[in-house]
Amino acid sequence: MPRRKDTLVRIIFYVLLYLNCTTMLLASTSSNAIDISSSHHNIGKHISIYKDPTASMKLSDIRKLPKEIFKPLNKPASSHGFTDASIWYRFNVINHKKTPVSRLFVFTPAWLDHVNIAVISPSGEVKKYQGGNALPYKHRTLDHYLINFKHAFEAGESQVYIEVKTRDPFIIAISLMEESTFLSEQLFDSLIIGLIYGGIIALLIYNLFLYFRIKEKYYLFYVIYLIAFLLLNSSYNGYWYMSITSNYPEIQNWSHSILAYIFICAALLFANSFLNLKKYHQKLYRSTLYLIYTILTISLFSAVFGGYHYHVMFSILSIIVASSYIVIVALYSWKSGMHSARYFLFGSLSGLIGACVTALTLMSLIPYNYFTYKASDFGMYIDIILLSLALADKYKIIQEARLKAEKDSKTDVLTGLKNRRFFYEICAQESKKLKRYKNDFSIILLDIDNFKQVNDTYGHSMGDLLLKQIAFSITDTIRVYDDAFRLGGDEFIILLPKTKEEDAYTLAKHLLVKINNIYVKATKTLCITASMGISSFQAQDEDIHDTIKRADSALYQVKFADKNDIKIWTNENKGT
Repeated sequence: MPRRKDTLVRIIFYVLLYLNCTTMLLASTSSNAIDISSSHHNIGKHISIYKDPTASMKLSDIRKLPKEIFKPLNKPASSHGFTDASIWYRFNVINHKKTPVSRLFVFTPAWLDHVNIAVISPSGEVKKYQGGNALPYKHRTLDHYLINFKHAFEAGESQVYIEVKTRDPFIIAISLMEESTFLSEQLFDSLIIGLIYGGIIALLIYNLFLYFRIKEKYYLFYVIYLIAFLLLNSSYNGYWYMSITSNYPEIQNWSHSILAYIFICAALLFANSFLNLKKYHQKLYRSTLYLIYTILTISLFSAVFGGYHYHVMFSILSIIVASSYIVIVALYSWKSGMHSARYFLFGSLSGLIGACVTALTLMSLIPYNYFTYKASDFGMYIDIILLSLALADKYKIIQEARLKAEKDSKTDVLTGLKNRRFFYEICAQESKKLKRYKNDFSIILLDIDNFKQVNDTYGHSMGDLLLKQIAFSITDTIRVYDDAFRLGGDEFIILLPKTKEEDAYTLAKHLLVKINNIYVKATKTLCITASMGISSFQAQDEDIHDTIKRADSALYQVKFADKNDIKIWTNENKGT
């Protein structure tokens, strides 16, 4: 009896051990397989990887390798920097339905040269697909910039082998998706891309218009910079391949690095022009030109002697070097007093950070994800916005400087009143209005009495102070729509639109009272007086200058009489 119990216990133990091992084995083989009942993004954690350094092994060779030679990837995407090897990926796919289910293989980024897929069905049938940027665009299942293939998975568990080779930075994320899900997601992505590209094109057209209007070269260089960015971005994202180079894969591949060098030079030229290095920083101007020549030389020599691999590698390094240089130059310009350089600096800094993050991702120095991969795009979008703000700020500064210069050219420096030059412009305008509308118009001509004696007795500084106080009294007395000018020396003139002689006389009396009440601190005994002549525009006058002559005649009648008085010119030359 004890022996039977012993035997029964052993049987139960071995059965349980068998079931446990079977369960673990099934778990190890099937739990990591991809269930295609739903879509899967970036399936790297379900994938095993093998690196073929010879890049010559076929599928038959790979299938003969021991299973343990494939190592789990354990991350969403695979990145290997620059490599001449072929990278093989292996994973299982489970279709729990009894009928075939179609799924779409989608590969990111768009620049992969060779993508070869082999799907081994549960029945052992092998289905192969070939694609990538080294092949014409028509090899893709869907008309889309990302490499894609559609496959109908049979019921049960299939095994997938994918071989990838590329001369560009080796980074790959694989997704296995329903076609409808992929298309709906891409519809949103296309909307975002369209809005971004539309915004950049709008900025491009606007700044081109500003260039033709203002003729400032930095607007033209900004337009070139935007065009270069759009071309580069559309090239490495695969948009070019869809529409322009679909039948010329080699041209498509070389366009990435060639356009990168063009973009770098455009960025340096724009920085040179915007920061006005030629005028303010001659050494930086020359060093920028030398850097452009160096980058172009590297581009040429790496293409001729190094080939595609080195051409691409140096283009990435050149972007980082040039971006760093632009940030340093922008910081120096800002510290040197260029106000608008602050936007330029922050924009360049965002572009540099984005370029560095993407470059480090491509070189496998930091982990891949959507944001690290697209960091250069995000950085450039921010850069473009901030550079537009920099241009707007620079335009505002230039406009303010132009208006100030224009105002200064029309303003008497000492008194702040309008000057003789502007007086002649106003006279021409007012003469045309008076001839057409026949409105009332009066003039007051004012001269400070004994001004030369003030200068001789108290000095020119006291004379200047007196002129300023007279000017203040005038501006404090006249109305908003009146104009006051200093003609030179101690002579002033006031133009009074829509004003009769009698009203001009009333205004002049108020002004004379204020002038007589001017108190000069350094000379308690000095009494300030002034003489004024008034005249109105008459129908027979050719222009305002005829009116001024009559006011001048009335003024001199006061000057040669008692002074400190006001006289209106009349036909009888009698004062009022």
